[in-house]
Amino acid sequence: MKQYLALDFGGTFIKYALMGEDGSFIRQGKVASPVDSMEHMLAAIEPIGEEFGGQYQGVAVSMPGRIDTKNGIAHTGGSFTFICDAPMSRYFEERLHAPVTIANDGKCAASAEAWNGALSDIDNGAVLVLGTGIGGGIVLNKKVWMGNTFGAGELSVYPADLKKLSQGIGGINRGNMGAVWTNHTSASGLLGKYAVRKGLPALGHGIDGFAFFEAYDAGEQEAIDAFEEFGQYTAAGIYGIQSVLDLQRFAIGGGISARPEVTQKIRECVDRQFASIPFTPFGKPEVAPCRYGNDANLIGALSFHLNRDDR
Repeated sequence: MKQYLALDFGGTFIKYALMGEDGSFIRQGKVASPVDSMEHMLAAIEPIGEEFGGQYQGVAVSMPGRIDTKNGIAHTGGSFTFICDAPMSRYFEERLHAPVTIANDGKCAASAEAWNGALSDIDNGAVLVLGTGIGGGIVLNKKVWMGNTFGAGELSVYPADLKKLSQGIGGINRGNMGAVWTNHTSASGLLGKYAVRKGLPALGHGIDGFAFFEAYDAGEQEAIDAFEEFGQYTAAGIYGIQSVLDLQRFAIGGGISARPEVTQKIRECVDRQFASIPFTPFGKPEVAPCRYGNDANLIGALSFHLNRDDR
């Protein structure tokens, strides 16, 4: 069985794995992720290549940003702010001495679920990765939809309040709070809703997911109400997306999705959303949990590499 090196670049760590072509994990680990310069970023992966030297036939990379996977160009790099229209596949190939495929991290998560996860048995669906923002991607005809400028599926900025959005925002997590979907439906949005109910600011409140669910499990009304509002906004957004794409299934991922209540709440609110509009001219999608958690980006990156046009 052929083996491949997969890399997942995050703002804190670079996760890596030696993987089989069937998506199995042979060995994996992580190193600190430099976000200060291109040279430091590339230097960080050289020891990984040396560790697995001669054992891999190609390299699959998941990274943030607006990525042209076909041509190996990262037009932006998310937290790697020094990246601008960079030929990242070539840079990685020079350090790792093997063919490299790069893809956006959210699209990698969607590709993993389409390959052999929660979307593998359908043609059209979406993955919502609920974290600091809303990651994920759209799958159409069993393929991840890239979009004309490689930005399809960037649902963090999906409109939640058209009036506020029309006035502009200084950033998705500041200025005109509530204008876009991530202010409501991401894990950060959920925590912000809870914080406001506790008399704290929506940003900089210091509450994490563990503290929120501890309060929720204890039956704290503020947590219960915040969770309900989170579900309602998520369902309303799914309704809007469905009006354009008419998908079969939405798969819910991200750290908070480890709690089954998250998918259950979204499904319950989607049911109520569709029941509240009887003249809806499109069908209600299924809502299901993602199959993969923290390994989704590595698995999805490998699936992109295995489907390279030049293989």
